Amino acid sequence: MGTAGGPESGAFAAVSPGAGGVVPRVGLFGRLGARARVTVVSAPAGSGKTVLLRSWIGAAGVADRAAWVPVGRDERDPQRFWASVLGALRGTAPGSGLVRELTAAPDLDGWAVVERLLKDLAPLAEPVWLVVDDVHLLGPDQALRQLELLMMRAPDALRFVLCTRHGLRLRLHRLRLEGQLAEIRAGDLRFSVAEARELLAGAGVELADPAVVMLHERTEGWAAGLRLAALSLAGHPDPERFAADPGTRPGDHADLPLQGPLPSRLVT
Repeated sequence: MGTAGGPESGAFAAVSPGAGGVVPRVGLFGRLGARARVTVVSAPAGSGKTVLLRSWIGAAGVADRAAWVPVGRDERDPQRFWASVLGALRGTAPGSGLVRELTAAPDLDGWAVVERLLKDLAPLAEPVWLVVDDVHLLGPDQALRQLELLMMRAPDALRFVLCTRHGLRLRLHRLRLEGQLAEIRAGDLRFSVAEARELLAGAGVELADPAVVMLHERTEGWAAGLRLAALSLAGHPDPERFAADPGTRPGDHADLPLQGPLPSRLVT
């Protein structure tokens, strides 16, 4: 039998706001860093969820206290999911000395893992954020119910950020009543005109205010639409004229598809 997870399981690259055209979203950073036990970030693909979370971790300076768990379709199996969670928590500075290594076994029970994890984390004093990206892929199965149990019984220092493309069937009514559940939705993630201007500037595109407003209205502040537009405009000899053309759509660019899935770097 081998061990499941490990310190490197939670490794990820935090994004510094301003790097690579990433716009610092200070208002949303404040909500993510608030004292709510659970924060749910719910919006469709391309809304900027993952970029927001990575840039917040970089801006807040909590990379060594953030356990990042990207959910793949394989994690619908509770054993694989909890191996990823424990590995990510062991990769944090506070969790490295508290969370025991998990030994993989065919009969490993997710409920027993949660109970053991609760015991391990009982002495936790410093804040740690467990960030679960694409948590909707867990579906309504046992792994999601077990995560729900952990959220309800974890020590106050363990906070949760759940990133999903649609609403989750979580029984967190008590946390909502206690003011311990925060929600960031698609409307909150839409870029303002000022943020759209900053995103374009980060891509090397300078437009007059009327053109920025027009582009913002055309994309409705949608993160992926603005990024596609920025890529298009950055490669155009006359971006001002191109942006003002009513026939132009975000993403009218030779190497970016207009139909089908978005490029992976934009699906966040």
